[in-house]
Amino acid sequence: MQPGQQIVLEITDLNHAGEGVGRFSGLVVFIPFALPGERVRARVTEMKKSYARARLEEILSPSSGRVLPPCPSFGSCGGCQLLHLDYEHQLHFKNKVVENVLLRLGKLTEVEVKPILGMENPWHYRNKVRLHVAWEGRKPVLGLYAPSSHVIGHRIDRSPCYILDGQLNALARVLAGLIKKHAEMLAGLTAVSLRLAAATGETMVVLEGASEHYSRWKRLVDELTAAVPVTTVVRVGARGKEEVLYGEGHITDSLDGLSFRLSALSFYQVNPVQTSRLYRKVLEYASLSGRERVIDAYCGVGTITLFLARKAAQVIGIEISPEAVALASVNAAQNGLSHVSFVKGAAEEVLPELLAREGMFDLVVLDPPRQGVKQAALESLVRAQVPRVIYVSCNPATLARDLGFLSAQGYRVQEVQPVDMFPHTYHVECVAYLCR
Repeated sequence: MQPGQQIVLEITDLNHAGEGVGRFSGLVVFIPFALPGERVRARVTEMKKSYARARLEEILSPSSGRVLPPCPSFGSCGGCQLLHLDYEHQLHFKNKVVENVLLRLGKLTEVEVKPILGMENPWHYRNKVRLHVAWEGRKPVLGLYAPSSHVIGHRIDRSPCYILDGQLNALARVLAGLIKKHAEMLAGLTAVSLRLAAATGETMVVLEGASEHYSRWKRLVDELTAAVPVTTVVRVGARGKEEVLYGEGHITDSLDGLSFRLSALSFYQVNPVQTSRLYRKVLEYASLSGRERVIDAYCGVGTITLFLARKAAQVIGIEISPEAVALASVNAAQNGLSHVSFVKGAAEEVLPELLAREGMFDLVVLDPPRQGVKQAALESLVRAQVPRVIYVSCNPATLARDLGFLSAQGYRVQEVQPVDMFPHTYHVECVAYLCR
């Protein structure tokens, strides 16, 4: 087998990124957009020692799970990877990914992985999107990048995004037209982020770019806010510096009776329906009686922290971003939760100090970024013999690694609950519950 060679093979599985997996002459071959159960014709594009990659050319016999993607940009846009797969099959695939990675990377042979919590309506769920500005000649184009590139693969003015909220799709179309209209004054504009507070309807537009001419962007802002309802517009320049161009610089959303103020750079889950289900699962695992002391590491603007605080005696949030800590304190105050406090710093530094200084905590919740939890933080849980841990993860691979470490140090993983936070993509969120 060599690059350029045409091959015919059976697809037997999907890898963690949603690519078809088959074998040819004993070598594993990855083929994007091919599905298990299919016989396909493909052309080899890359050869490695242990695997090859190929481009799908023809489906000789289709999978029973194959569907016609509704989006004309599917395949050229990097936003979705599984639009060609029936939703029930997507859920089965994600459950299998979690099971396999826990076994292969975590060496966890007896962990119960619950059936994934899917959506009744897995469309137009995203409350946030980052759209890139690219130039085609002298005309700026607004859209989503193609996979692994800096080329626009989906133009938002030509077709809506099928996983983006309808209100944000409408806002994006208006914005795309205004960006094209005012091209001559938008030098330095590189991307635009749109965010919707689903419960309140408030919207935020974030203009990204470092330009000495950004003051000329005001005409764009004036016309945008006159054309469609926008709550606030913020410019984010070099080093993440924020400047409010319209409104108050923040929006407010609510989840299960709690309100949250959000800024331009705040982390906040993008699927409000599934976020509520995710946090309720955390509360179910926490099983709080009102007497417990809890730490919420990687707390962001305090979302999980405040959910826990309604049931616990004391909750301390840990967050490295000073802006997020400030907003978390505001959110605690506006929800009347005075028994909550926040500590600024890296979890791997603050968590060991808290556990050593403040005595026994009944529960620690971990909700790290994709890189997972640093070793120093995990080791501090073991030293302090924290009786219960809840781990929220957006990356099954680092979840498996960290659960494997804790399992080897005296913790038992009671169960793992996958949640489909990102339908039609290969991403999957999980909540794991551990006891000593």
